[in-house]
Amino acid sequence: MEVLRYTTDVYGRKLLVGASWDLLWVPVALAGLAIIVHQVLRARRRAR
Repeated sequence: MEVLRYTTDVYGRKLLVGASWDLLWVPVALAGLAIIVHQVLRARRRAR
């Protein structure tokens, strides 16, 4: 699985062409986890 795709330009330099969408679920899952943790901590603080 390629995470990043590269090509070379006419001068022989390496250029980033794009990124794979296969790992998009990782930041989405981390954001969801951060929201859940925040809500749990907020509920615990409010209960005190």
